[in-house]
Amino acid sequence: MPFGGKYQLTPTQSMVHKISLEKGQTDTCSFMAYGYNPFIAEKSPYHGAYLAVVESVSKIIAQGGNRNELYLTFQEYFEKPLRDGKRWGKPLAALLGGFIAQKDLSIGAIGGKDSMSGSFEDLDVPPTLVSFAVSVGKASKVISGEFKEASHPVYWVKPTYQEDGLPHIESLEKVYAVISDAIDKGIAKAVWSVGYGGVAEGLLKMS
Repeated sequence: MPFGGKYQLTPTQSMVHKISLEKGQTDTCSFMAYGYNPFIAEKSPYHGAYLAVVESVSKIIAQGGNRNELYLTFQEYFEKPLRDGKRWGKPLAALLGGFIAQKDLSIGAIGGKDSMSGSFEDLDVPPTLVSFAVSVGKASKVISGEFKEASHPVYWVKPTYQEDGLPHIESLEKVYAVISDAIDKGIAKAVWSVGYGGVAEGLLKMS
């Protein structure tokens, strides 16, 4: 299917489906989104995993998902650890980052899939912890990311950050509350969760 927008070039950030019924109609739908950036994870597996969780959750909030009905599952993939302590430290750091993110956001991860065989000769995969967030919500409240009219004002709502580059959790929760409220009241016409490409990427893809 084509993407959204006038030129059908705006991708969606999460997958949304109505719950199927044998009879009748429903307004209940499910959400699923992922978060992961290999460039961040390569520099710091801890930050990569923590921000993967934040990214997956933020994408669902941006489309109208229920903040109070969120759960996670992780997909992990790492190089062969062999007998190298530094190589063993990468999955440890990533799992710690994912755990702290769950703790900070009070969201649990259910199950997951892991592999530590991502090496071939002298090639290794980057430290990988992909976060998949799932939630439920009302299909009538779902909004897409493309701009609806040229006259609509654009706002950048962002959390404050700590010295280590991670968001202050209280500030992040306030952002989630503001966005969810704006969507629920019909004030927000289009929302985009800013990622690694920054505001420029978001504006270009929403246009």
